[in-house]
Amino acid sequence: MALVVGAPVQAEISASAEAGVGYSDNITRVPTNESSETIGTVGLDLVWQERTRRLRGNAVVDLSYFEYMDNTYDSELTGTANGMLAFGIVPETLTWVVQDSFGQAQSDPFLAATPDTREDLNYFSTGPDLTLRFGSAGFGRLFGRWSSTTYETSPFDAKRTTAGLSVGRRASARSELSLNAITESIDFDDADNTDYDRDSVFVGWQLDAARTTIDAQLGYTWLKRDGDEKDGTAMVNVGVTREISAASRLRLSVSQQLGDAGDSLRSQLSGNVVGAAGQITATSDPFESRVASAEWMYSRGRSGFSLGVSRGKDQYETLTQFDRTRLTYTAGLSRRLSPTLDFDLRATLENEDYANSNAETDELRVSATLNWRAWRRMGLRLLIERYDRDASGTSSGSGGRTGEFQENRAFLTLAYHWGSAEAPVIR
Repeated sequence: MALVVGAPVQAEISASAEAGVGYSDNITRVPTNESSETIGTVGLDLVWQERTRRLRGNAVVDLSYFEYMDNTYDSELTGTANGMLAFGIVPETLTWVVQDSFGQAQSDPFLAATPDTREDLNYFSTGPDLTLRFGSAGFGRLFGRWSSTTYETSPFDAKRTTAGLSVGRRASARSELSLNAITESIDFDDADNTDYDRDSVFVGWQLDAARTTIDAQLGYTWLKRDGDEKDGTAMVNVGVTREISAASRLRLSVSQQLGDAGDSLRSQLSGNVVGAAGQITATSDPFESRVASAEWMYSRGRSGFSLGVSRGKDQYETLTQFDRTRLTYTAGLSRRLSPTLDFDLRATLENEDYANSNAETDELRVSATLNWRAWRRMGLRLLIERYDRDASGTSSGSGGRTGEFQENRAFLTLAYHWGSAEAPVIR
């Protein structure tokens, strides 16, 4: 949890802001009697990181504000944002950390995602890290966090307090082994939700070799809800990245943990797992999540490719109708057509099987983006999207074969680019 803030000065930022207009041929995402909509949009894409002697921070932002011109829905802010700041009160010893994660959750996972069925979800945390050195390689870390999870409409707001201890050895500047213990207490603002405590003990190993990076946590987690017996499960979080060649990289990950919607949001925004959280369900019920994923990335010259696959399984403590098995396949292609023209093609196929609710969905999402840097800092962006969702079976949440739809969207925006990267940030 602690961060070393005594590194040399380093700052990087790559960002674009855009404004324009879009069109949807089925804004309500229904199988029949579709309604079209004209959409005004303002967006921000940003990737930032900075490291000085007293400050370390990073942020990834992908946000869009939509104004529905035909008044089908109220205006909304969608997308994700994840950022962290660590202030070195006493450099390399006492640090204060602030982190915030913003995204959306779905009130009913059996229905299509629209402004009526999704809501904002925010996870904020702050607290100190204290790092003590024992000899040339040993260390001990103490940390504490106060966190708040807030929903836009659902009555699942919660406060959590977290404390942790880590003792370990840094064999080299690129390798660290540690024994960790964390205890958490989650208290909901609404008395109708059940508070719970979560305790974890695990061994952590980090390796940053020349061509291989490993981040592993192996241990056990116990969960105790008010009025219930303590229940536990193995905790596994292993991520491996391998530089196969100068142009090719492979990333593998396996995880099993007890968590909640806020944890799913953080996991999704960390980017360590392909399709890590999928569609987040708005609920106060904790669940066990198991995910395994693989992603291959290739980039050379003017072209880039990516292929990914993941399998996830969620099992809820009490709301078993939300139990699901999820398969996700992703593919991407990028190409610099000329010094001022970039093309990006992305596709995601996701299958979700809710066995306890006798419901299954398949959703295909395809997007194509053309970026034309007409001027040094400004350019035009054309985005075309296709959504195709099939549903079968019945469910307590949807009442049958609801949630099926087909939708086509197109956006034309004027974008302004700035930062250290020459290429635009591609959504």
